[in-house]
Amino acid sequence: MANLTPNDLQRLDTADLLTKAEAIRDAVEAKSVSARQVGQLFASLVEACGDINKAVGLFLSTNVPEIQNDIDQRLTGATTEATNKVAAEIQKSESARARVEALIAQLSGQSLSRPLRIDITSTPVLITLRNRVPQHIDARLFPRFSLGSVLFIGDHQAVNVTPDGNVTPVRLGKSNINAVATSDTAIYNTLCIEVVPPRCRLSTTGALRLDSKGNIRLT
Repeated sequence: MANLTPNDLQRLDTADLLTKAEAIRDAVEAKSVSARQVGQLFASLVEACGDINKAVGLFLSTNVPEIQNDIDQRLTGATTEATNKVAAEIQKSESARARVEALIAQLSGQSLSRPLRIDITSTPVLITLRNRVPQHIDARLFPRFSLGSVLFIGDHQAVNVTPDGNVTPVRLGKSNINAVATSDTAIYNTLCIEVVPPRCRLSTTGALRLDSKGNIRLT
């Protein structure tokens, strides 16, 4: 074999290089030096290694354990945050489920055939005695899913009312009409209708209103 050129290069003092790397790390963490000084420290490390790749590798080998520890702490914090979010969502779901169960229990204990009240949606208040235009009372049960319907019962004083709410004037005066739930007669609503004599219809300016033939229009 050919004689190899002898290698007279001095072996690197890794202990000294580690010391320099730790000095750079400590300076960065403590922020006790300026960026320029940190650069000078790293430059001296590169000069001592003779190769920037070796210098970076040595610096990283010194800091890898602490870097890994920092990453682990960040991951732990992220995991804790995610766990807290999941716990909050579970708590919201449990709260919503409890409300739904309470509503189901309330509806289960309530008889659907028994309404809570009767709402009058429309009704005449004043009717002219000779007015032959059909008048009607509209009412409905609440809740809407209640069973049964509404029955109208009048006193036959001033108006007559049919069971389904059609009203006919009979004489001057007032009549009380009861709207009663057929599924529970304890639920009812009372309203009053007054029958008044015919009156002349007036325009917005106070003048008499006439029909197309010139006759006075009555209410």
